[in-house]
Amino acid sequence: MSLPSGIIFGIRLEGFSPVERTRFNRKFLGYTDRSQNGKYSYSRSGFMSDIPHVHLSNSIFIILEKDLDRVKGFCETFGVDLFVRKVILTASDLEVLR
Repeated sequence: MSLPSGIIFGIRLEGFSPVERTRFNRKFLGYTDRSQNGKYSYSRSGFMSDIPHVHLSNSIFIILEKDLDRVKGFCETFGVDLFVRKVILTASDLEVLR
């Protein structure tokens, strides 16, 4: 039996202005929009909302191998550096990713 593998990747936004970083992060991860001085809140979905993932740190994620091309394409459109490695998934990772 082969061990299940996934992809761990990190993004680097070095050289981006704070406005560009915020714009990318909102499109990539989504955000919570608040109105009426916080009275109402709306969850705005991002690109990663449709991809099962484990969010390890600010810019480090684990995904399934089949989703890597979609992530690469999205990051390329923004000129974001992407660092990718193959990893062996644990049982808890598999629960989240499936």
